[in-house]
Amino acid sequence: MRTALLVARAAESLGCLQPGDWPDVAVSLLLEGSEDLAIAELAGLNQRANGWDTDPLVAAVCERHEIVVPGRDESTVLVARLMADDLRARPAVITAPMTRLLTGLAPPDFESDLASRAFLAEEYLDCGCTEVDLDTEAELQSMPTLGLPAPVVRALARPLRSTLPTTQPAHGHHDH
Repeated sequence: MRTALLVARAAESLGCLQPGDWPDVAVSLLLEGSEDLAIAELAGLNQRANGWDTDPLVAAVCERHEIVVPGRDESTVLVARLMADDLRARPAVITAPMTRLLTGLAPPDFESDLASRAFLAEEYLDCGCTEVDLDTEAELQSMPTLGLPAPVVRALARPLRSTLPTTQPAHGHHDH
């Protein structure tokens, strides 16, 4: 429960988990045996929920479980571990899914080393003009598991997973 909440807050801080995603996460936590009343209340909200609905409930749960929103670098690592778990359970149909996901987390000031490396690797993924270096991808996919139950991983990963292309992007020269 603590790990799931920490990962959820990390994803939220990176803009990867919206208020409307909390009901699915809460339902998965209830199914795993959580008896927290605020979690039950979150689970009862619909996907049109906004921060006015979710923020007080999430704050109450996190306070009760002593969850502090991690910094940007730790958040990126937690989200990467989540996605590695999700991709181990449900492989993607495209090359370098982890690199593509983490590239979206690399801010202009590059506060996260992991996201920065993914950002640099991603530039050449679909370009036919250079050999693609998949070392970063292999490293990302073999990150240590969070040890969360599969339904919780799916619920937390769903918003991120939806940002991936559903088919392999075409290869060709792109302006860099």
